[in-house]
Amino acid sequence: MKQRFKAMLKDVSKIELIYWWILRLLMIYALFDTLFFSGSSYTASNPPLQIVANLVGMFAYEIIQLFFPKSSRLRLLSHAFQNISALGFFLGSFGGAYLNLYYALPAYDKILHAYGTAEAVYIGYEYICATQLKLKKTCPHQIANLGALGFGFILSSAWELFEFTYDQFFGGDAQHWNYQAALDAAGGDASKIFQMIPMNDISRFALMDTMGDIVLNFIGGLLMYAFLCAFPYRHRGKNDINRKIELLNTAKENEPVSVG
Repeated sequence: MKQRFKAMLKDVSKIELIYWWILRLLMIYALFDTLFFSGSSYTASNPPLQIVANLVGMFAYEIIQLFFPKSSRLRLLSHAFQNISALGFFLGSFGGAYLNLYYALPAYDKILHAYGTAEAVYIGYEYICATQLKLKKTCPHQIANLGALGFGFILSSAWELFEFTYDQFFGGDAQHWNYQAALDAAGGDASKIFQMIPMNDISRFALMDTMGDIVLNFIGGLLMYAFLCAFPYRHRGKNDINRKIELLNTAKENEPVSVG
């Protein structure tokens, strides 16, 4: 286990470690404040379970490397994916729920939807690269990018399905079908709701919330796709994954064959 831990951190820079732990410590602070001091409006409508789940998610790279079997392609993910995924967990749980920025800042939820899909496309790209290494198959970055785009849109659609299921069968209000519940969450200030979801007809409130999410998902996914097309960082330079796979395949072909 100790050797695996050292190998896991070999390629992680000190700046990245500091960045990860700043976000984690802030989440731990939010958890303790919520559980023991009730210093946040978070406990008024949400249990601390979300903070716990997102805090665990911020250790995804370490969990994968230490506890997943060596045969898992997830072990081949670059540690870089955690730079963007940890920030997503932090913004959603610490910023959105603990600091109540979903209502304190106009459109905060919509910005997170755009970021979340961009994050999903990025992780999709990393996963495709890990799959290439696992199968030792080269792939043009244009195809990898398209696969990553589809991966991101699948995850963003899955989230909207989760919100629908949560509301439909467990009495939630993730899609804001209950205007009064949304108004209560906003502290009775209707202007905060209308700043978040511009509309003129209250009866369209739930529709505007869901469609706003989908529109921002679309924008965020396309922006990350464009970025990866311009900078396919794992398909060029010293990190060119296709080159690494070609070298591995060449070395395997040149291995001596034992006879008898």
